[in-house]
Amino acid sequence: MRVLLNSTNIAEVRYHSSAALMEISFQSGHIYHYSNIPKHVFQELIQARSAGRYYNMNIRGKYSSMRWI
Repeated sequence: MRVLLNSTNIAEVRYHSSAALMEISFQSGHIYHYSNIPKHVFQELIQARSAGRYYNMNIRGKYSSMRWI
């Protein structure tokens, strides 16, 4: 599933439920892959009033990640 966000920090989020993998594309152009992401975390991120704040409080540093670009 691919979702474009209206955020100053995050441009786009993709979620692959079969692998519990989330890909976050930032406005800076960097892309990170996060593994073992529960579906509810993806849903909360895309529904958050501030995606950047949700990301910083609930995802960044809490899940294994790899910078793709």
